[in-house]
Amino acid sequence: MIKLKDLLFEFKVAHTQKSLQWVAQGFIPMYPKIMKQVLGDVPITALHNIDWYNAKVMLPKVLGKKKSISTYTALKNTSLSMGGGVQTSGGIILEIEGKVLIAGTEDLGSVPDESGRRWINPSIFGEIVGMKQFVGGGGHIYYKKNLYKIDKKLEDILFRYQTSLLTVNDEERKKYPLYTNKQKAELIKRWIDASNKFLLKNKKKIKDTFMKNINNPKTTTDRYGWNELLVYDTKVKDAFIVLDALAAPGDHEELEKSLKHVKGILKSYVKGKIYSGFSDVAKKFIKQRGGKV
Repeated sequence: MIKLKDLLFEFKVAHTQKSLQWVAQGFIPMYPKIMKQVLGDVPITALHNIDWYNAKVMLPKVLGKKKSISTYTALKNTSLSMGGGVQTSGGIILEIEGKVLIAGTEDLGSVPDESGRRWINPSIFGEIVGMKQFVGGGGHIYYKKNLYKIDKKLEDILFRYQTSLLTVNDEERKKYPLYTNKQKAELIKRWIDASNKFLLKNKKKIKDTFMKNINNPKTTTDRYGWNELLVYDTKVKDAFIVLDALAAPGDHEELEKSLKHVKGILKSYVKGKIYSGFSDVAKKFIKQRGGKV
């Protein structure tokens, strides 16, 4: 169970403002502590692409225990297989070792808060685990109703909070005063505690689905062209530098300079070997590490 004092501390550093946003939108919080109870420790080797020119900033964010990162093990019709990024230009493919938080078959659309929790839309969750009642625009409403059954006071607390944001005169503000930091933290705590109970109640279905996605990786649609697995407690095993990304064609001097620079940055983080090659070789690196292309 999450502790109220932890959320009060987070509010001081602006964390719970984000958590509160996802609560208001009816998202599902999923983080290592609760998912260990659902899945256990599930080790995995997966792949993660980063920008080569921003590697010094990005690499420390890849490593860690609580915060999860987005990885993949199956690709279809995507620049990721050539070293590109999801929202960036890429240039480095990392072989990641870690533990599974969520295992999907397409982009999860998850959103983080700064405490390390990931929040996922109930509609996407429903698609992953086969709960059709969650799929679609009304999925968050159905999810809320499930939580209200678990915590009888949650509906009223959430209603009063949301209504307090819409007050326009003194009479309404008197009836629905703005929430204090302590009240906001209490709302988030109740939402997370109820969500945890929901996840544990559906433990078998979630675990069976996630393990199937892990053991038989695939991407189910062409919408994104990759399966997404959120992984925590991460380490970098091997790395592949895509030479095409480092310099313009024919600029050998710049290529050598950039390659030396990137290798120097990677050296402190990579446990195994650092490879390099052009983008047409990147697929081979991915396949050799269990990725499906």
